[in-house]
Amino acid sequence: MRDAGRGAANDPTLIVGLHGTLVRHPWFERASAAYDLDEDVFSLATKRATAYGFSSTLLGRAAAANAELWEHNDAGGDWTQDGRVRELAWLQARLPGRARGRRLPLLPVVTVLADALRRVGAVRLTGLHALVPLHGTADVRAELATVADWFALADPDGAARLAVTVSARPSAGLCGRADEVCEGARARVYERMNIETADAPGTETGLARPLAGEVQAEGMRQELAFRCGAHEWSPDAAAWTAEVFADALRDAGTAEPVLITVSVA
Repeated sequence: MRDAGRGAANDPTLIVGLHGTLVRHPWFERASAAYDLDEDVFSLATKRATAYGFSSTLLGRAAAANAELWEHNDAGGDWTQDGRVRELAWLQARLPGRARGRRLPLLPVVTVLADALRRVGAVRLTGLHALVPLHGTADVRAELATVADWFALADPDGAARLAVTVSARPSAGLCGRADEVCEGARARVYERMNIETADAPGTETGLARPLAGEVQAEGMRQELAFRCGAHEWSPDAAAWTAEVFADALRDAGTAEPVLITVSVA
């Protein structure tokens, strides 16, 4: 049992999901039929990741030699056309061994998924969840300073209220550490976002459950909740928020995987 627990703590699996509503382009079926296409999240995400050079269908040593950010495991999504919030796209990847000590590729993964969805239809994003490995990840405070400047260049009158939660196994030791993590997150947004602790996240209408990654998140429970205020809500802003909290948790000494959710409050 001890070895199994240590293996879970060191699991290099990254899972990211985007939630919201999708209205397919009126020409989507016609174009698919004209070119004999049968596209889904997996195929579109793979093709888009290859186009960016983030990842590809290469495996093993070939993938490492190609300096890929992740190795594809699986991807999927729910495109049901009923106007309800769905888990529109999710991607499960393995971070290669050489990625230890490097930045989590949250924005690249979110970019690939968002691109795939926009190719299919009009998207209204309502939430993101990310199961992230923290063992051996890099200190990215310097990088986050430049990211904060990017989001400073936004409509000063824009306003988005976000709910953030962090779930982890009891062995992660996060119980009662909301204030510490909150201060760490504030230090990483450089006054470009307001962050406060919350007793509970309230109703997470921006997330469709169950979340992809339930197997990998087994034994996790919600430990922390926060309220955030930003000038914009977008896939980029959701990825930024998740990375800010991931790095704050790393700095607080958390080395186990955690589940972070970011949703419209």
